[in-house]
Amino acid sequence: MLADRDMASASRPGARGDPSGMMLVWAAEAALFGLVMAGILAERPVALAATTAVIVLAFALVRFIVPLRAALAAAFARHGRAALAGGAVCTLLLPLALSASPYWTFVATLALLYITIGQGLNLQIGTAGVLNLAGAAFAGLGGYTVGLLTVNGGWPSWLALLAGPVVAVAVGAILFVPILKTRGHYLALVTIAFVFIFNILMNNLEFTGGPQGIKNIPTLSLGGYAFTTRPTVLGVALPAHANFYYAALLMAALTTWIIRRLYDSWLGLALNTLRDVSITRGKLTAFSVGNFFIGLGGAFYAVMVGFVSPPDFDFGYSLVMLSVIIIGGVDSIPGVILGACLLLPLPERFRFLHEYRLLLYGLVIVVMLLYRPQGLWPAAVRRYR
Repeated sequence: MLADRDMASASRPGARGDPSGMMLVWAAEAALFGLVMAGILAERPVALAATTAVIVLAFALVRFIVPLRAALAAAFARHGRAALAGGAVCTLLLPLALSASPYWTFVATLALLYITIGQGLNLQIGTAGVLNLAGAAFAGLGGYTVGLLTVNGGWPSWLALLAGPVVAVAVGAILFVPILKTRGHYLALVTIAFVFIFNILMNNLEFTGGPQGIKNIPTLSLGGYAFTTRPTVLGVALPAHANFYYAALLMAALTTWIIRRLYDSWLGLALNTLRDVSITRGKLTAFSVGNFFIGLGGAFYAVMVGFVSPPDFDFGYSLVMLSVIIIGGVDSIPGVILGACLLLPLPERFRFLHEYRLLLYGLVIVVMLLYRPQGLWPAAVRRYR
């Protein structure tokens, strides 16, 4: 009787001993990848509307058909590594699928940068409770550091890329002095003020290029390989920007791995206990580590696009960074990934709403805080490892 029960358990989709569960996971990921690619590459409004309708219908079926939702949930829960491997394959193949549209490779790279930035910001806000609304300024510190060191100082781009986040951490440590004296809404005001001060300085200082910013930032070059070279993957010549995509993917993966290791470590658990508690050293650690990754994202952006200017790092982009966390899920590592993958490509796909992007971000934040404050992918229970 016990053996019969074990056989029945193994035959269920999603059971560890049943390969059909793994196949279900990969089929779901392949279907989602195909629908997303169809939506991105659809050029005519009718095709875009049809693809959007199919995506909405698919999510509705999963949402309202309980057996299907249960089977998918069980399969993904039991085959987490297979799901991760399938997701990795999809992200690696993305430039191949988008080879005919280099612009969307650029958009995907921006989403990866926001994953790196979002993980750093989420460590500050979600884990340690340090309300940092100056994300754009710290990203700008990384970007302007790269511009000044490469254009004016003659530094190699890869070395300047490493110096950018260090400067962001150093300036953040100085800003932490007034932060220590404030809490709650006043802390938010301090960081908001810093964004505007940074933007005013970048607009008016002569050595930063003023409103014109810093141009002609040299591209990345590693081991003699310039990122302007078109890579070839599986016999397909990809746009040169695919180099930045894969570099940003590696950076986002490493950042997520580091944050994940920190998340369930003794330090991560200690930082999480600091929320709403004034403990200087722990919050400074979270603030500094978060600013490092935010500055790294800004520095990478500078070498990717080749210039930086004040509008690239105004308060509106702090709002975008905050939206990534709130929509995905505060203190949720996979939530940051989901938030970045939704918030960056969607406005580009629906360009007619681009002028109202910041307004929509603000509305989305309000709606999420009112009706789903835990985000689309709520934070899991921490487990000490």
